[in-house]
Amino acid sequence: MSLAEIIKNQNFYKKLEEKKEEGTFSNSVMFLCEDEKTSEIILVLTALMLNYKTYQLFDENSSEFLRVLKEADLDIKVFPKNKEKLLVADSNEIVEETFVKPVNLENKIFIIKNIDNSTEQAQNKLLKVLEEPPKNVYFLISCASADKVLPTIKSRCDKIYVEKLEDEELKKVCQNPLAVTLSEGYIGRAVELSRKKNLSDIVDFAVSLISEMKNSSQVLHFSKRFLEFENDIELVLKIYSICLEDMIKIKSEKEDLCLLKEYLPILKMVENEFSVQAICGIHNLIFHFMEKIRFNANLLVSVDNLLLKILEVKYICK
Repeated sequence: MSLAEIIKNQNFYKKLEEKKEEGTFSNSVMFLCEDEKTSEIILVLTALMLNYKTYQLFDENSSEFLRVLKEADLDIKVFPKNKEKLLVADSNEIVEETFVKPVNLENKIFIIKNIDNSTEQAQNKLLKVLEEPPKNVYFLISCASADKVLPTIKSRCDKIYVEKLEDEELKKVCQNPLAVTLSEGYIGRAVELSRKKNLSDIVDFAVSLISEMKNSSQVLHFSKRFLEFENDIELVLKIYSICLEDMIKIKSEKEDLCLLKEYLPILKMVENEFSVQAICGIHNLIFHFMEKIRFNANLLVSVDNLLLKILEVKYICK
């Protein structure tokens, strides 16, 4: 079964189909989903739904789908252009383009990814066009954190909450149990993780940070190893956070709810080293670390500081 088939079987997608058939499809739709890859598939499938009568035949391998991803479709425009966050220049281009008629298809569609990463100024520039879009113009927007989106933007959009999937559903397209576990119910994330040849190494390293890093003399060793996974830092820290959460479940005698069951023996050996207060403090450190590296902070220095602060919190909160 393809990713597209699973998404098309979800309740939110079926409701969108009903709205299209009824003629009540909103010109501005915001998909609330924590996983970027899943959001991307949904955005493209919805754009194809609005422009092709044969959309039900398309999946993520169809030429029409791939053309949108390659930004080669003249009537389905993808933003931001820099792939990271929407800028004022992007918003200005969107506003100008909305008044250009479709070239080949019935509707002009603007896909805007991760609007919650954009600047406030860039969002403000879209307000008027979202409120009064020209005829046959649609805005399909993805968002992981609604708190970072202007209330005036949210009020102009039909908000769609993308439900998470059970493991059994994910296993229909992903045969890697570890990837399914780490996907948190998102089909796109599960498939993306399953394609990582070093996934087991990443998990092993994240667990070793929990179980083996005992004092500041070891920080240099672990920070060097950390940089070996420079392209997967967010994933390392996500797995580290899952380890912390699993240790809270162990403390609460709810081991059956733990995600990383394969690593339970290791986590049970060290959970008494981390108080609940320390776990909460470390979670907070990780959150602020991710904010820093998004703004191009010196990675090596940032990793060293993070690991030292984790040890500090761990022992202060014993």
